[in-house]
Amino acid sequence: MKRNIAIYTKRENGLITTSQRVIEKMENNPLFPDPPVSLPELKMLLPEFLTALASAESRDKYKIAIKNDKKAVILAMLQELATYVTITCNGDRTQILDSGFDATNISRGGGIIAPSIEKLEVSLGAPGVAITRSRGARGAKAYVHQYTTELPGLHTEWIGEGSAQVKHTFERLISEKRYWFRVVAIGNFRQTGYSPVVTMVIQ
Repeated sequence: MKRNIAIYTKRENGLITTSQRVIEKMENNPLFPDPPVSLPELKMLLPEFLTALASAESRDKYKIAIKNDKKAVILAMLQELATYVTITCNGDRTQILDSGFDATNISRGGGIIAPSIEKLEVSLGAPGVAITRSRGARGAKAYVHQYTTELPGLHTEWIGEGSAQVKHTFERLISEKRYWFRVVAIGNFRQTGYSPVVTMVIQ
């Protein structure tokens, strides 16, 4: 059975164009009455990504790292929105295009199933080091390991690092400071699933 799914490019210029178009088309669109919080979060983060992208043109490694971190978060947000749009539109190509995403056909025997993570474990290493490990991850082909230093909410800015592994090590964190961690699981067709959030004080 053929179905249409929402897609987008991972190229940086394409991410900017798609993000701007999705924000413009999905906001107050009656076809999408209950979008995930990643839509307002994307709107807030996009100007920061544009600034970071311009700063990274200096080829300063620190500024490039900041740009890459924000890009990973934007990718995770777009993946969550693309999954929401695909499910909400039930494969209707015209409706998908009205969201700001592009659309393509896939042939599958059943519906699109989002990847899942049953449990997230966070352990501490040396001072400033935390290790995340996903347990019971199903249907995932890639992961974005994320953390924040504030109680998660609507406007939380998550710092993310992409990986193909269920285990990831964060370094240079601030000792004696509380962090919140989560992992975004990414499936074959860019559908996403989130782990539980785990909080930990860094040693």
